Amino acid sequence: MKINKDSDRRFGFHSIESIIKINPHKIKKLFVPYSRKDKRIEDLIDLAKKYDIKYEHSKKLKQDPEALIKKEVLLSFKDLKEFLVNDNNYLLLVIDNVIDPRNLGACLRSAAVLNVDGVIINKHHCAPLNEVAHNVSAGGIEALKIYHVSNLINCIKHLKSLDINIFGLSEHASNNFFEMNFKESSALIVGSEEIGVRKKTLEACNYNICLSDNNDFKSFNVSVATGIILSEAIRQRKC
Repeated sequence: MKINKDSDRRFGFHSIESIIKINPHKIKKLFVPYSRKDKRIEDLIDLAKKYDIKYEHSKKLKQDPEALIKKEVLLSFKDLKEFLVNDNNYLLLVIDNVIDPRNLGACLRSAAVLNVDGVIINKHHCAPLNEVAHNVSAGGIEALKIYHVSNLINCIKHLKSLDINIFGLSEHASNNFFEMNFKESSALIVGSEEIGVRKKTLEACNYNICLSDNNDFKSFNVSVATGIILSEAIRQRKC
């Protein structure tokens, strides 16, 4: 585990409400806009009181609340190995080469909504989990197990050793995602819309898959692609 130095503040109602409900111990102090007296602010204050969280009215804030957060502990490859110890049917999201924190946050929001078992982030080729990513995730990050790995290829090899199928998304792939079987343990790898999943990562996958058979225009935004592929995996698993 490693302490995350990139972010110690959270902004916005969705993000802060999720922290209070899921991980209230993270919040050192809550700040709410001095000029707002509406129900949403009052509900947030009531929620903070319920969990004995200190709060303060701030004249610097105009609309959205802000929370001071304890330094976070980042889960590592070692933690991932300890998590994947049994024969559960895992659904994992792997994020490679997503350098925009807004896209990263949107991907994590989809992962939280669809309740994936874990997220793996290639930490040297992805944006940090900063305030922007947290805000865009609308609190989704709080609901996820997120593991940061420094060598994604070695991580993929370990997943394969556990009989987890690896699917890499690529608009150049010939295999359509509708033809794939996601009912067994699966790791779905997404990358940025500008460059996509890195070549070495795609080469390490069991399957490269595309989301569209439109030969003229195939590229989805990575957060949209993440929502599509995770939704299909969940759909199959419920059939």
